[in-house]
Amino acid sequence: MKTLRIAILLTILTGLSISCQEKDTQQVKDATVAQQDEANHNKIIISKQQFEANNMAIGQIAIDTFYQKVTAQGMLDVPPSHKAVVSSFLPGKVKNIKIIPGDKVRKGQLLAQITDPNYIKIQQDYIQAKENLAYQKEEYNRQKELAKEGVSSQKKWQDTQRQYRTAKARYYGLLEQLKMLHINPKNVENGILSATTNLYAPIGGYISKLYVTEGSAVAEQDKIMEIINNDHIHLELQVFEKNIMKIQKGQKITYNVPGLEDQIYKGYVKLIGHEINPETRSILVHGHLEEPHPRFIAGLYVEAKIMTKQIPGLSVPDTAIIKDGNQVFILKLIENADKTYEFVKIPVKIIEENNQKIQIESPKLKKGDEILTKGGFFLVGGGGEGEH
Repeated sequence: MKTLRIAILLTILTGLSISCQEKDTQQVKDATVAQQDEANHNKIIISKQQFEANNMAIGQIAIDTFYQKVTAQGMLDVPPSHKAVVSSFLPGKVKNIKIIPGDKVRKGQLLAQITDPNYIKIQQDYIQAKENLAYQKEEYNRQKELAKEGVSSQKKWQDTQRQYRTAKARYYGLLEQLKMLHINPKNVENGILSATTNLYAPIGGYISKLYVTEGSAVAEQDKIMEIINNDHIHLELQVFEKNIMKIQKGQKITYNVPGLEDQIYKGYVKLIGHEINPETRSILVHGHLEEPHPRFIAGLYVEAKIMTKQIPGLSVPDTAIIKDGNQVFILKLIENADKTYEFVKIPVKIIEENNQKIQIESPKLKKGDEILTKGGFFLVGGGGEGEH
């Protein structure tokens, strides 16, 4: 009886062992089939006739130089010599504004006029000062001769010198005021007086701001308008202190501006600041533009990348990159038959971009591998007839 129980137990254990082995074998078979299905799914076959009809191209993975980059934000700006604030040297009321913001003006162009009755008094004082200077000069010369002959006292000669110097100072002071007011002294000397002064553009450029309207009362040195000349526009970038040691003069800069995000512009580092902003913990980096744009204006926000350390990497044209949802991959050529090409989808990681070249990373790719460099969307994007 005992022997029979042992035999039954062995039979059960043997059956369980065989069942487990069969189950394990089936799992291995299922995994193998799944891998084969996945491999077949990643393969794409296309006829050479279709390849040529869709202007596709095959190339090789290369090694190119890419850059580590430091990101920075900032703005476009101009040197102080290319900004000007127009104001009046004396109080008055604004009239005859000739421009509006955005207008282009040339240096010396009439912008507006300022009027005030006190301008008449300055011109009257100028006439009196000129006449007094003429009288004091005659008296000066007369007393000088008398002093030489010993006829005039030393005190009288000294008083005459003092009065002559005072008359000269007043005359030339009023003359300079007329010049600052853009009033022609010759007209004043001929009796042509005006209660109006003209405001002219001190530099050429564009009217960026207008602070007044016609009839506005302005005090001495009040801002009336602002002119900016964009001919020497440049980059003013803020770089965080942790990155500043990576920045050097001459390094390349790429940047874009609002509204033109798809357009990449180029520049280079010209100057590096020597003071950290205590609030932002950043340092100012001054960059020059390689290709100024006619629509750029001072104050425009920019996002920039400064090229620092050079690094080699696997490189493919940007047209070789295929995106399918969240996946990024390229098509590697695995067979060149008589009438067909066979490709396999290889997932890649994009590391960097440089002049329409993409640095990629993948353990399944190396320099010299042949890939589809043009037309991948036709095969993967649903636009083609390739076999999958």
